[in-house]
Amino acid sequence: MSLKRTVPMTTVTGFGVSAVFILTMLNILIKNMPSQIDRAGDELLKMSANEGVANAVTTVVVYFRGFDTLGEIAVLFIASLGIGLILKSSNREDTPREDSNFMLNIGARLLSPIILMFGLYIMIYGHLSVGGGFQGGVIIASGVLLLLISSNHFHISHKIVEILETLAGVSYVLIGLIGLLIIDSFLGNFLPHNISQMGLLLSGGIIPIIYIFVGIKVGSEMSVIVDNMLKREITDD
Repeated sequence: MSLKRTVPMTTVTGFGVSAVFILTMLNILIKNMPSQIDRAGDELLKMSANEGVANAVTTVVVYFRGFDTLGEIAVLFIASLGIGLILKSSNREDTPREDSNFMLNIGARLLSPIILMFGLYIMIYGHLSVGGGFQGGVIIASGVLLLLISSNHFHISHKIVEILETLAGVSYVLIGLIGLLIIDSFLGNFLPHNISQMGLLLSGGIIPIIYIFVGIKVGSEMSVIVDNMLKREITDD
């Protein structure tokens, strides 16, 4: 005897009426829009050219909505803390890892320094080109992951990572508070920044400094996450 689930006609009718209503309202709004309207992106580009850095995305993420970015890295910290608590095991630190594949070991030794240097470059030059603190931090964490899975002698010092993560987070907040005290704006750009030379490394004031702290925090938290997952997997085996 087969069971067949049927959708009530009232539900189907309700979905149809809702879809027609939404499409009708969208059609009315689009028709009544002015022919010439300043887009938010155009305004942000103008503001970035006047008080930001060469990478307009960095200006928006770190400067215009820097408080929101602070919340994002706080969410990442909570996720890292939650994963650490869930995967916590009393004997995982003493559990030896099996020897990795020889080719993987050699490849990791060659590629890991390049990956780490590339992550630092993306982090430091994120205000001038494509990249930034989030991207650079994840790239650095991927280099750490490669070292973890390739060598049974490589370990992460959680105390050092916690110190780096704490200093990065505290420094982010302190920079914001200093801006609030000096120019009455949280994360205000209180350091000298030359708009006419915005393509130079030191032309962005506090913006590149904030992105470096973001990269350190993201890289530390992601490295701890992958380390906890690998150790838990070994313990379960």
